[in-house]
Amino acid sequence: MAFSFDKLRSEIETLQSVEGTTMADLLSISAELRSITNMITRSGGMSLPELVFELDMRPSEAQMLLDALVDKGYLKSIEAKGEPRYNIAMARRRGYEVPSALWDVSDSETG
Repeated sequence: MAFSFDKLRSEIETLQSVEGTTMADLLSISAELRSITNMITRSGGMSLPELVFELDMRPSEAQMLLDALVDKGYLKSIEAKGEPRYNIAMARRRGYEVPSALWDVSDSETG
C-alpha cells in the first residue's frame, strides 16, 4: 500500500489529542492511518528504520508523522538499545464505581 505523506500529515493535524488510544479512537481514523497503527501494534512496536522500510517513505517524513502521533497521544516512544521504538499508547481502563442508589437498595434489603 502506498502512503501519502501529505494526506497522513493533514489527517493527524485534525486529530484531537488523547491521553492514550481507545479502540473507538482507532476506528475513527482513516483506513490508511489505521493500517499503520495496526502494523506497529502487530510488530510489538517499531523503530524509525523499520517504519521507513514498511511505508516506503523518507526518514524525515516518517519521523514527522511519528512525532505528531506521539504529540497527539496515539503513540508512545520508548528508548530501546539506544534508539526510540514506537508503540500504541493504549488508554488506561477507567475504574468502575457502583452507583450509590444500588448501594442504598442493597443496604435496605440486608438491613
